[in-house]
Amino acid sequence: MKKSKLGMLVLFLLISTGYWGVSNAVLAWPVENGVAICTSSDLKYIPEIVSDGYGGAIITWMDWRTDDWDIFAQSVDSTGALRWNLDGVAICTASGRQDCPQIVSDGQGGAIITWMDSRDGLDIYAQAIDSSGNVKWSSNGILISDNTCEQPQLVSDGQGGAVIIWWDYRNSPGGWGTNDIYAQAVDSTGLLKWSLDGVAICTASGSQEYPDIVSDGQDGAIITWVDYRTGDYDIYAQAIDGNGKIKWAIDGLIICTAYGGQNYPRIFSDEQKGAIITWMDYRNGNCDIYAQAINSTGIVKWGQDGVAVSNAPNAQEYTCLATDGHGGAIIAWNDQRNGTGVYDVYVQSIDSTGITQWSADGIPVCTASGNQFTQSIIHDGENGTIIVWQDERNGNWDIYAQNIDSVGLIKWGYNGIPICVASNTQTNPRIDVNGYGGAVITWEDYRNGSRDIYAQSINSDGIVPIELSGFEVEY
Repeated sequence: MKKSKLGMLVLFLLISTGYWGVSNAVLAWPVENGVAICTSSDLKYIPEIVSDGYGGAIITWMDWRTDDWDIFAQSVDSTGALRWNLDGVAICTASGRQDCPQIVSDGQGGAIITWMDSRDGLDIYAQAIDSSGNVKWSSNGILISDNTCEQPQLVSDGQGGAVIIWWDYRNSPGGWGTNDIYAQAVDSTGLLKWSLDGVAICTASGSQEYPDIVSDGQDGAIITWVDYRTGDYDIYAQAIDGNGKIKWAIDGLIICTAYGGQNYPRIFSDEQKGAIITWMDYRNGNCDIYAQAINSTGIVKWGQDGVAVSNAPNAQEYTCLATDGHGGAIIAWNDQRNGTGVYDVYVQSIDSTGITQWSADGIPVCTASGNQFTQSIIHDGENGTIIVWQDERNGNWDIYAQNIDSVGLIKWGYNGIPICVASNTQTNPRIDVNGYGGAVITWEDYRNGSRDIYAQSINSDGIVPIELSGFEVEY
């Protein structure tokens, strides 16, 4: 059979013009098992990812190349090409340790990154980086709070800035032991918008920890956290507007105070200026998954103490959630119903009225041999949800993914498809949309004998796009 250069040209034109209904932007990542984002000789930890709005992504991580933990970032475009300096751009290399970076889009192809910083205590800093890889604010970031703080989270304010939250020891004797929740807003130029050292979200008695945050659909935010004011772990929430004014009751509203304790809340927008909150719940004697919705005025919608998402046997733990596109949520979690110490991934849909939509206690995303956990989830922007996780079925940790459509049908094959099955271990995947119904995924990777950062794109049809160089059409 002859090999036709004309055939190659036709194929190129079909792809590049999007004739097949898929942009070439999602067909050209160069290699199997992902693109190297950073392979410098030192350790890299905890990648976080955000879409760049053009089919690519910006990725940030902790980095040991200076013999201390710093924050670096890299951009990868829609074809899998790195856009910034080899091995990334320094976000912060100040003295001391910088860790736990979090990232959001600035709405203009860049990002805002926040982190914990020990250059002068235990503080919160932030930095903005533009689409070309230029840091925009003060060298090594701007100080958000210097009051002995931990675990920052952030959300876009919709105007090129961000709202940042953390838990804070300033009201604790000796600086430790009783934690509170504070927030600060920073504008697109790096100027703090609210009171110096932030606005108190909750300073009730006992400790408040593990906050999570979502946009209120305007320029403020809704915040949830674990609260120990009653002597048991409960879930509370608060809203704050773009001027730093608390909108609901002082110290927050009750989301769940059921017997047995609740922990690790996660929050997502209901797309109606309210929020949906999920958590781990022990009211039945083991760990289950519950959820609650709260509207923009602070009224809980799904009854006292929320509704059960899954109370299957054994433990259900560590939720993540995404919108269903209709005011409800898709919720994924680690599940041990198939045996204590056997971790699988399950998922459930819950509508805007609090009614679960799929099989009782959720449907399996992956129940392959070995363990599956550290899942991350997004709505694909069309009619499905993409879930990614680290997977032990091959004897070491790999990265797998699955897409579930709006009625709960698996789209990418039983137990998911491989994103990376390179040698050694791949862990801690994170995901964001690529704008074409697919996703960009990043993870920690040990294939080179050290801990590196890799990434891969996946199409809406579950195909990991590989570069077509050398392809020839036969006729």
